[in-house]
Amino acid sequence: MRMKYGVIIALALAIGGCQRAVPTDVIRSGNQIATETAPGATQETPPVSQISNEQDFEVVATAQTVESDAERIAANRAKYIVMDVQALPRRPGRRPNVVDYALRTNNPIGVQLYNRFGTGLKVISFGGCDRYRSKDEAQQDFLAKGGPERDAYGLDPDGDGFACGWDPRPFRLAVAN
Repeated sequence: MRMKYGVIIALALAIGGCQRAVPTDVIRSGNQIATETAPGATQETPPVSQISNEQDFEVVATAQTVESDAERIAANRAKYIVMDVQALPRRPGRRPNVVDYALRTNNPIGVQLYNRFGTGLKVISFGGCDRYRSKDEAQQDFLAKGGPERDAYGLDPDGDGFACGWDPRPFRLAVAN
């Protein structure tokens, strides 16, 4: 029991005997910071950064008016450019355009239109859909290699004409709107 009290007293003396590392009396006055300094030491005042005053209504009201806001809005509206709908651009090279294919077809996903045979063996030997970075890239390659009539690499096992789960609906909806 005496040992316990001895440890507590020793800790109290050790903690109480330490000097303060952080000034305790910090007072803000304007842009100056006053701190407690040791006797004989010179006091340097570090600069205090100014906080933005754009949340202060009085300051903003003197800088901007309703009329200046209206002028700024009118200037922004004058910069708007409305583009007319145009035909799909032709891409360089011989790669098929998946957007064009989506718009030319109207069959739903999963409805078999084309006969498929030996799809499983083709996927094992070729690597299937995992070989492509995206579904669009798989659909492009599928069309370039004879799809949807031919499925040389087993990319369209259900025979709907859409490889690797590619979905034409977003393109169809965009045109419908």
